[in-house]
Amino acid sequence: MSAEADPVAQGGNDPAGAVTGEQDWPAQVRRSRFGSLIVLLVTVLAVGIGAWLVMRPGTGEISQVDVQDALAAPRVGDRAPDFTATTLEGGEVSLEAMRGRPVWLVFMATWCSGCRAETPDVQAAHEQAGDDGVQVVAIYVGESSTVVGQYAERLGLTFTQVPDPQTQLSAAYGVMGVPAHYFIDSSGIVQQTRVGALSFQQISEAIGAITD
Repeated sequence: MSAEADPVAQGGNDPAGAVTGEQDWPAQVRRSRFGSLIVLLVTVLAVGIGAWLVMRPGTGEISQVDVQDALAAPRVGDRAPDFTATTLEGGEVSLEAMRGRPVWLVFMATWCSGCRAETPDVQAAHEQAGDDGVQVVAIYVGESSTVVGQYAERLGLTFTQVPDPQTQLSAAYGVMGVPAHYFIDSSGIVQQTRVGALSFQQISEAIGAITD
């Protein structure tokens, strides 16, 4: 058979020939100056969109937390470290401002099954306390306001909630696991600490000890 009659010899059915022909236009575009410009523009656009998604206003991702005089994690009998933090609603909560009223700090996380299990009892205790009883403040360890907001809305939570995305407040209190509870009397002294989910009876007893 002659070379003219052999389609393989002419490259007619040669897979390699097919790839290096007109069908290899993506590689040709990438190698061209115009193609490089397109790739650069697409990359810049992608980076810009990513930055806008992170920094755009209204996302509520920024949560200011300021802890004062937190030299060591507080123990029972210690004065609770004062702090000022931004609540989920964008207001400000301060332990100093709550002085004169007992406070229950609950360190939790939306992914924590034990936290979810006790959350209805936390809400019930908050509703039972009213405006003059214990002040319930939940601190969400390492979580943003967006995540916390979705969680609170889904469960219908109305007690004070503080996102702690940088874990500043959690670190100041020496939180090693969630849920963690700090029951603080009206003078700002830690009267009881507990780690793990509490029953409604345990919650009631702990609150009773700082309100009597």
